[in-house]
Amino acid sequence: MKNRAWSLIIVVLALLLLASASFYSVRMTQTAVVLQFGKAVRVVETPGLYMKWPLMQNVAFIDKRLSSYSTQPESFLTAEKKPVLINFFAEWQVVNPLVFYTRLHNDVSAQSRIGDIVRSSLRGKVGKMTLESVIQGNRKEIVDPVLVEANQRLQSLGVRLVDVHILQVGLPPEVLQAVYKRMEAERKQEANAYRSQGAADAAKIHASADKEKTQIMADAYRQQEELKGQGDAEAASIYGAAYGKDPAFFSFYRSLEVYRHSLGDKDILVLSPDSPFFKYFRHSLGSTGK
Repeated sequence: MKNRAWSLIIVVLALLLLASASFYSVRMTQTAVVLQFGKAVRVVETPGLYMKWPLMQNVAFIDKRLSSYSTQPESFLTAEKKPVLINFFAEWQVVNPLVFYTRLHNDVSAQSRIGDIVRSSLRGKVGKMTLESVIQGNRKEIVDPVLVEANQRLQSLGVRLVDVHILQVGLPPEVLQAVYKRMEAERKQEANAYRSQGAADAAKIHASADKEKTQIMADAYRQQEELKGQGDAEAASIYGAAYGKDPAFFSFYRSLEVYRHSLGDKDILVLSPDSPFFKYFRHSLGSTGK
């Protein structure tokens, strides 16, 4: 009886193991590829519980959801053969599970192949662009051609590339230093040009001011001379009128003016006593002696 009981238990366990090996469940996020002796025989995409032949068949599950691939910044060469660092991110999805499993088998192989294809397409696109257009240009202009080319190559692998994002574009440290030096030299050259232009403008302003000053001084001197001439003419007219009215008095007055300006405390005049200069002195002394 004891042996029969153990035999029954073994049979039941074997049936349970056989039953568990005969069924598999497919989730909503999965696609099942049923393999018979390692060869894919059918694809199950609808969620549910399914039956398979134990020992003969096994099941590989493939994720339906979007998967991502990202990298660290990598060096790419532009059309001028200048290096630029680009960090990109790609989203992909399995669209043909049977082809995917046949060609790639799993996500690890898929990630490596997708990375190689996107990197190759991106390298070809960047190689046709200048460094300035890569750094400052519209990144959509870079991504769209890469997306089209990569999808053409991924179609045979049962994979669709949903999107590619360029996360960062930069320059290697040695190139960045060279760019900084060139920018510094350009700014210095521009500053020197501004200084030269400023000096030229200042020289023009000073020359214009000196010219205007000279003109003003010349006009003032001319006006001064004109006024002086008018004054002298008016004085001569007055003197002439006075002389015409009383010549003797006018002569006497003019002599007094000469005496006043010529004779001072420190003035010494050496003249003959018969000089006309002493005319009124002699007259004055003769009148006093009488």
